[in-house]
Amino acid sequence: MALNRDLGEITEYRGIEGLVCAEVLVDDNETGEGHGYVTGDVFSIAGIAELSRTTDASNEAHYYDNMPAVVVSSTAADEVTLTLSAIPLDVLAKITGQNYDETTGSFIEGPRDFKYFAIGYKTKKTNGNEIYVWRYKGTFNIPEQTNATENDGTDANGQELVFTGISTTHKFTKTGKGAKALNVDTVLGKADVSTFFDTVTTPDQLQPVQAYDLTITQADGTTVTVKKNGVSLLSGAIVYAGDVLYIEVTGGTLTVNGEPFTSGQTHTVAGNVTVASTAQA
Repeated sequence: MALNRDLGEITEYRGIEGLVCAEVLVDDNETGEGHGYVTGDVFSIAGIAELSRTTDASNEAHYYDNMPAVVVSSTAADEVTLTLSAIPLDVLAKITGQNYDETTGSFIEGPRDFKYFAIGYKTKKTNGNEIYVWRYKGTFNIPEQTNATENDGTDANGQELVFTGISTTHKFTKTGKGAKALNVDTVLGKADVSTFFDTVTTPDQLQPVQAYDLTITQADGTTVTVKKNGVSLLSGAIVYAGDVLYIEVTGGTLTVNGEPFTSGQTHTVAGNVTVASTAQA
C-alpha cells in the first residue's frame, strides 16, 4: 500500500453522533449456517456527547548475548468511555444483561447475563469529513449515574458508560485475522456506506463503490471547472458512484454526457462523466 507523502489539510476531530448497538450472537470460526460472526438487530442507545478511547500497549526488549535482540509487544483491550444522555431503561437492561418488564415498564436490577455487543457511531473532523465506525465486540459496565435536587440553575446529568472492546474470535477473509473495529473515511468516496449502520458492517461486507472516468473537453476560449468536495478535478480523474460534482464554465455553454447542463449546478455520478464546453458565438 502506497502512502501519500503530502500531509495535505491539517484537521482535528470535532463532533460525534448516531451511537447504535447490536448484540453479538455468534463469534467463531466454524462454517455453515449460524456460525462465523453474527449479530442481532441494530438499535440506538442514547444521545452521545463525547467518546474517548484508551488502549494499553507495551513493548519490551529481550536480551541475548548482552544485547537487545527481540522486542515483544502486547496490546490490551480498548476502554471506550461514552458520555451519554439518560439511557432508556429497556436499553439499559438489554446492554447490561439485566431484566426489563414490558408489562409494567420497569427495570429490575440484579444478577447479570453476560453478553457481548458491537457499537457503531459517526465522528467528524473540523473540515466536516465524517468517519463511520463499528467496534465489533465488547461488554458494557453498569453506567455511572448522578441524581441531584432541582435548583434555580440549569444543571442536569447524563450517564457515563464504559465499553470494554476486544477483537473478534472470528477471522475475516479480508485480513485473515480477527478485528476490533472498522473505520471508514467517507470523504474518500471509495466505500459504499449507504447501509453501513443498517446492520453491523464487517470488513468482508464493506464494498467499494463503482469507479467511473471523468472526461473534460474544453473549447477554445472557455474554462471548465469541476469540483468534488471543493477540490478541483482534472480530466482523467476517477469519480465514484454517488459523488456530487459541481460544474461550471466561463466563456461558453456546457453539456454533461451529451445533454445541456446549466453552469453552476451539481451532477450526481451514476456512470462515466463527460463534460464538454462550447464557445459562445
